[in-house]
Amino acid sequence: MQAEILTIYDSSLCSVHNFLCRCQDCSVSEKEYQENFSIAYIRKGNFKFNVFRNDLDAYSGLFLICKPGYEYHVGHIHNMPDECTIFSFSPHSTSLLLAQTDAFSFFFNNPDMQSLLVKATPEMEYLHFCIFNLLSTSRCPQLYVEQLMVELFIMILSAGSTTHHKTHLTEKQKRYYLPVIETVKEFINGHYTEEISLPQLAALGHMSPFHFNRLFRQFTLSSPYGYLRQIRLKEAQLQISHTKSSITAIAFATGFNSLEHFSAAYKKHFGQSPVAMRS
Repeated sequence: MQAEILTIYDSSLCSVHNFLCRCQDCSVSEKEYQENFSIAYIRKGNFKFNVFRNDLDAYSGLFLICKPGYEYHVGHIHNMPDECTIFSFSPHSTSLLLAQTDAFSFFFNNPDMQSLLVKATPEMEYLHFCIFNLLSTSRCPQLYVEQLMVELFIMILSAGSTTHHKTHLTEKQKRYYLPVIETVKEFINGHYTEEISLPQLAALGHMSPFHFNRLFRQFTLSSPYGYLRQIRLKEAQLQISHTKSSITAIAFATGFNSLEHFSAAYKKHFGQSPVAMRS
């Protein structure tokens, strides 16, 4: 396997690498060695990650968590190029991170488990979207982006064993429909403030609204509107935590049409009102 691996961020918290597959022909990599604890978000593609006696089916929309100290192989499923964001941690940073949660103790305390796949929630995907975009700017706000990283890492590692149960997808679905769903999610992440219709999203994949709605639910375990609402609420939470904008301004800036609807949705999702969270 041929790949371009670009280091796009490096600090004492973690280093971030942009993995871009450059294979001309599908192949299986030589043995590689996992030196550091890492969390990788699979942005595009589908590959087999073979480590020890486990063969993980990794595809876009999943996080791949890897312990250090093991050899592994990576092999293509098909000719769609893989793209990943890899967060790599030093031993010291790893120990500090793992001390924040014990929800994944079943994984870290099991010597027969070296890697694990975690299905991303809409909030996790949006945090990654924000982080990756910030790291692509010429002047990245270091403190803010690292706060987002910490929130993402804790969210992943606090989810417990339930999140690694991913939807079973056929080879046909992964080859033909997974890229469409990823395109739609990327569109929602970038246009959450706008009025978005079901036919508009379905048209991105050249599908009928009925076929698209069924597939989106199967792939994401959420309706298109439910996914959009979670993205809006996550952005609102970030603005409440990191800006001085009024609650009303944040509600309308994140795509809600009324303060009452926003407040009710926010409290239902986060367990407290926007005013209570800010105070």
